[in-house]
Amino acid sequence: MARGLKFWMAAPEATPLEPCDVPLALGALLLRAAAEAHGAPPLIGVALVDAVLARRHELTQREAAEMRLTCQAVAAAAPDTACFAAMLARAVGYRDRLALAHCLCDVMAGSDPAPSSRQTALWLAEHLLFVAPCDLSASRTG
Repeated sequence: MARGLKFWMAAPEATPLEPCDVPLALGALLLRAAAEAHGAPPLIGVALVDAVLARRHELTQREAAEMRLTCQAVAAAAPDTACFAAMLARAVGYRDRLALAHCLCDVMAGSDPAPSSRQTALWLAEHLLFVAPCDLSASRTG
């Protein structure tokens, strides 16, 4: 994990989040959603995280899996999920969070067209990425 990202997580008000660390931090946040099911089935699986990373960053499956491994290290070092999500909402531009939310919605709709899958994607976008549901209308219909 990059030193700058580690410092930012320790003191986000004192250290800016470097633009090159944004994809890793957002990927780590998605992994937290996959890991924190608390006994229930996870909201999203690791394979789905890989697919979202691949789509968002135009990666091959192998490259996405490698990126996920780095994201897992970030997720392990990050503060609790609610705090981490709020930190990212303040540090990462809305367009970046919206782009990831669109990829999440598109991948989830493609893997499972059931309405519950779309509702899960919208819930994650709103509660983890702080993206307004009205901004995801294109993904909602796709």
